[in-house]
Amino acid sequence: MIKLFDLMDNSSSVDSDLQTPYSIGNRTIEIINTSEQLQKVMNTILLTPFIGFDSEQKPTFKKGQADNGVCLIQLATKQKCYLIQIKQIKNLKPLIDFLEDDKIIKIGTGLKGDSVALFKQFNLRVKSMIDLEDIFKELSSKNQIGAKKAASIILNEKLQKSKNISRSNWENKELTAGQIKYASEDATVVYDVMNEILKQYPFVMKMMPEFFQEANNKSEEIKKKKNV
Repeated sequence: MIKLFDLMDNSSSVDSDLQTPYSIGNRTIEIINTSEQLQKVMNTILLTPFIGFDSEQKPTFKKGQADNGVCLIQLATKQKCYLIQIKQIKNLKPLIDFLEDDKIIKIGTGLKGDSVALFKQFNLRVKSMIDLEDIFKELSSKNQIGAKKAASIILNEKLQKSKNISRSNWENKELTAGQIKYASEDATVVYDVMNEILKQYPFVMKMMPEFFQEANNKSEEIKKKKNV
């Protein structure tokens, strides 16, 4: 417990340049841009015990210009990362049902903007969301800890965030290699950070929302049955 608090309170002193660059590991990336692909993914995605979540929008550069809306949603599991190009897909109902399902836990960081944008665009409320920034605040961190700092102090890895890529055109029909790397890492890193927090600091589980604790208990029960 003391180790975690010390890492959070001194996060600004960590020299991330000496750390190994973060990667998505052995995961495979699937780019989803048709209704058929989306339906298949939503039917087969593994939900144990949570999903890494993020979204991207085409940026605006003029003051007062209306935002372009969410165009990419990223979902990460232990084995996969899905990049869903929602403006190219006609039938988004399977995805909307997925996001509104309170039994499916979505982990992200800085999720307020994502939630507002999706409600404005689709009149949907993403349910069972957990924001890593809120978890660190609850742990009495003196510093605001986003994905980059979380990767540094929890994973001991450097999450490389390119401003040029973040401000690129996310509505491209074909995403560039840089966009694919950036978008997939944004979703997988929060999954990996949460997984590592629970592994190294199990006391954090008691601070999580009840719906998360219940889902984790069910996941552990399934694992035990498989190992019997």
